[in-house]
Amino acid sequence: MLSFVAGLFVFAVTVICVGAEGQTADTRATVPFGLNGVPSLDQERDQAIADEFQLSFFTTIFQWKEPQPGAYFWRDFEGEDPFKRQLESLKQQGYAVSLTNTTVHMDQKHLPQYLKGEPFDDPELLARWEAFLRAFLARYGDFIDFLNLSNEVGSYFGGHRDEWRAFLTFVKKGAEVVHEVRPEIRVGVVLTCDGATSYWRDLRPYCNYLAFTYYTPNSALVKSPTSTALDPDHPNYFARSLDGVLRLAEKKPVLITEIGCATHKSIDSSPELQAQFIEQMFAWLVGKEDRILGISWLSHIDWPYAHTKQALQGYLD
Repeated sequence: MLSFVAGLFVFAVTVICVGAEGQTADTRATVPFGLNGVPSLDQERDQAIADEFQLSFFTTIFQWKEPQPGAYFWRDFEGEDPFKRQLESLKQQGYAVSLTNTTVHMDQKHLPQYLKGEPFDDPELLARWEAFLRAFLARYGDFIDFLNLSNEVGSYFGGHRDEWRAFLTFVKKGAEVVHEVRPEIRVGVVLTCDGATSYWRDLRPYCNYLAFTYYTPNSALVKSPTSTALDPDHPNYFARSLDGVLRLAEKKPVLITEIGCATHKSIDSSPELQAQFIEQMFAWLVGKEDRILGISWLSHIDWPYAHTKQALQGYLD
């Protein structure tokens, strides 16, 4: 079902945020805003949500699938390419589109099977990476605004620091290819809000922006009530965290590919706290519109238990 805060969410997106001097500002005009995965292809309900919320930002993930050299994932499509059709439709509707590759995705590394075990800076791997990107951009490049070369990479490299330097070579090669083939597409690597300080300075030379995800704290793993994110005097105060990333980015803009707030009472949250967070988040945006390229809320529905269990199992593995 739609979240308790759906009505408030529309209010926040479409109407008003109040600045320090009492002026109002419509952040929708300058900050593309989205709900992760919405609208999905050929889903009337999704499109109705997108229209009601007046969304203008879309982000999703894609994998470097290549079971054999040159056998890219789109060759599996019979007839029309649904991924291309979806991206084309989004651009026709005026969306800013962000795609995130999952070669490194949270705590997992996903390389084509025939390259599995090779270091990120292996010459053959880099050559295949370049070939994949060139083919991918030739097919989908017309519909992409932001291309992220991996997702929440600190979760993986926190336990594999010996691979970090090689990964930077991988990112550099990817950025060079994108900038050569499609100079209008901006490139990044998604970090987490609390992990950005550990990785951004090394990634900065290859990125047009600092991409990151942020979620309010909750007591899913340790005691950390969501209410602390709304307390200006607490170290967990969300505005302090987000402002810290803006400072870290220095003169570069930021892209918030995921932002969210859980609601269940068993993890010390509630729909009321989520509503307060959304109100305060949109107020925080005022005056920062020129720094933020896009922002996407995760998610407009509560995750089914099976999805949560699957995600947790992957984390524990």
